[in-house]
Amino acid sequence: MSDATIVRFKNVTKNYHDLTAVENLNLEINEGEILGFVGPNGAGKTTTMKMLGRLVKPSAGIIEINIGNGKFVNIDDYPMELYKHFGFLLDIPAFYGHATPRDILKYYCKLLGVPKNEIEAKIDLSLDIVDLTEWKNKKIGEFSKGMVQKLGLAQAIVHDPIITVLDEPQTGLDPAARVQVRNIMKKIKNLGKTIFLSSHMLYEISEICDRIAIINRGELIAVDKLVNLEQRMTKKEIVVELLSSPSSSSIPDLTQQIAKRIENYTENDGKIPVIYDETVPGFHIFYDGKPTSRKEIHDILSSEIHLPIIGFSKIRSSRLEDLYMDLVEHNNQKGKKMESGK
Repeated sequence: MSDATIVRFKNVTKNYHDLTAVENLNLEINEGEILGFVGPNGAGKTTTMKMLGRLVKPSAGIIEINIGNGKFVNIDDYPMELYKHFGFLLDIPAFYGHATPRDILKYYCKLLGVPKNEIEAKIDLSLDIVDLTEWKNKKIGEFSKGMVQKLGLAQAIVHDPIITVLDEPQTGLDPAARVQVRNIMKKIKNLGKTIFLSSHMLYEISEICDRIAIINRGELIAVDKLVNLEQRMTKKEIVVELLSSPSSSSIPDLTQQIAKRIENYTENDGKIPVIYDETVPGFHIFYDGKPTSRKEIHDILSSEIHLPIIGFSKIRSSRLEDLYMDLVEHNNQKGKKMESGK
């Protein structure tokens, strides 16, 4: 993945009468990355992508593309360059049922100015990428929903764009078809291309995206590399499973002893760092999240306090969902306070 920016939104706002769909959006899309664009329904994802596709005009701000050598131009001032270098799939695709994939892709190539002597090769490559080669000359009316979606992806990449913009490409597909679409996006990226991907499927986003941008109520509330977001997402909790449960009378003193001995490896946020769970049986320990702290805590519990430990594991589940919900809820609460004038 390159650090070169190929698209940037600068203070972009879109109003529909009294509704602000997108507010002061500043976002950069870098060459060779898959940037996931996540948010609840009505958050502004589709409006943002339609502005990039020039289907909707911003109320304020500009969208710029890099046309080479670091030169950026407003897409409104250079529309033809946009269509030569961008591929779009902004809705559920629909094609004439009596046409074939070859017919559809040939039409798009001509529309986008692909040289005549390159058209067949580009059709064959795009169909190979989406695994529809055998269906090149079949009637589209015979296709399943997943196959139509894959043809939509082929249409978006047939002219070899530098960036492909996909709005919810896996919506309505069964699990097998979603996996296929995910693999197609990986193939596109492996060719050195860029994907700007809108989705509400957090698992799919976490599987393939290099960076994630989270939008809510029209406002960008987080954007970072996946590995950095994961550090924020990780639950800082250890489950310590014991061979046998301590006596009920000893649990309060033991809990206090553990808390005191590990206080250097916990966050001083006022919360109780140790909770006993009789269903384990064992303890839940809330710590600072550092790998070195986990080792120190394990050594203290086993070698100094002499707990009969048979399990020692960090909670890892639902990390993306947790961060997503926390950020969205925080943004919603902020919005309510502003609306109430508090």
